[in-house]
Amino acid sequence: MTVTVTNPSSSTSALPRRPGIAMTASMLAIAAGVMLFGGLLASYFGQRGAAQAAGEAWLPEGLALPNVALATTYLALFMSAVTAQWAVTAIKQNDRLNLYWALGTTLFLAFAFINGLTFCWRELGLVAGSGSYAALVYAITVSHLLVVIAAIAVFLVMGFRALGGQFSSQNSEFVASAAAFWHFAVGAGFLVYFSLWFLEGAPK
Repeated sequence: MTVTVTNPSSSTSALPRRPGIAMTASMLAIAAGVMLFGGLLASYFGQRGAAQAAGEAWLPEGLALPNVALATTYLALFMSAVTAQWAVTAIKQNDRLNLYWALGTTLFLAFAFINGLTFCWRELGLVAGSGSYAALVYAITVSHLLVVIAAIAVFLVMGFRALGGQFSSQNSEFVASAAAFWHFAVGAGFLVYFSLWFLEGAPK
């Protein structure tokens, strides 16, 4: 009589790995953000379409969009998606030096975006309560700015933990979840740029 002994550890390792708390929290935050920006952009296009249907000008009279500054500002944010993913690749290879470089470069590009956005706000010279366009522009861009600031806060926490040696190729979930949220912030930025700025006029 032959008795077959099954190793519990081997059967357990064959099971698909479930996402941990960090990745689950990141996915929930992303889902909430998608609903937020979906609602804001739907309101923007709804009021824009209503104004155009009524034969009214959507943009305030005399408004000149600083398209070159806007393009440069959002380009910095788009570039940060590459460096955020660089951090994930580095930690999976236990390359701490490249992880530190990726974190620093990502944060630098994020602060460049914030600086550029405040410059563009000054150039626009819009008053928040002056009309539907101004109110929605500030509602959407400020909401996106808060998402970027939240992503920066997560990356700063990750940076301090990385300096403490808490991450490795076997413990990289927090890095991956932070990068996932960062990619959402960049994706939301693309939609904001395309909807609010690119569609409203050619570069000047």
